[in-house]
Amino acid sequence: MATDLPFAPIDPNAPALLSVADIQQRLPHRYPFALVDKVVAQSEDSITAVKAVTLNEPFFQGHFPGNPVMPGVLQVEALVQAGGLLAMEQVDDPQNYWTYFIGIDKCRFKNLVVPGDMLVLHCTLAGPVRRGMAQLSGQAFVGDKLTCSAQLTAMLVKKED
Repeated sequence: MATDLPFAPIDPNAPALLSVADIQQRLPHRYPFALVDKVVAQSEDSITAVKAVTLNEPFFQGHFPGNPVMPGVLQVEALVQAGGLLAMEQVDDPQNYWTYFIGIDKCRFKNLVVPGDMLVLHCTLAGPVRRGMAQLSGQAFVGDKLTCSAQLTAMLVKKED
């Protein structure tokens, strides 16, 4: 594996920092839009998460029959969900906030993601969260191959009682 990856090599046997159950407590996404399976590393300004891509994903029925390819927009959504987990850690009471994806810039797709792949999602904060706005840099990888990269903007909004 390449040594210039923005995260440490993933040990598939290492315990998760956040499991699916933990993630479901933090994010509102549910099947078929829950696209982060576990968080494997996190610091104050970065997060590394994993999405196991399987043939039984509903989008593979039509994208594309006989040639299953994960849609790029779902790779971006997976990055946004990982970035949302990171952004919510910047507030004292994250359970009282919604995280909304509000912007994408410089999005590029480089390699295909297919069933059987382990999509590694890496997001970093571009700076401190200001006025509820989080600027994130996201990259998705399969092995040492970049599949998607984007500059993302999310907004933290306090839940109303």
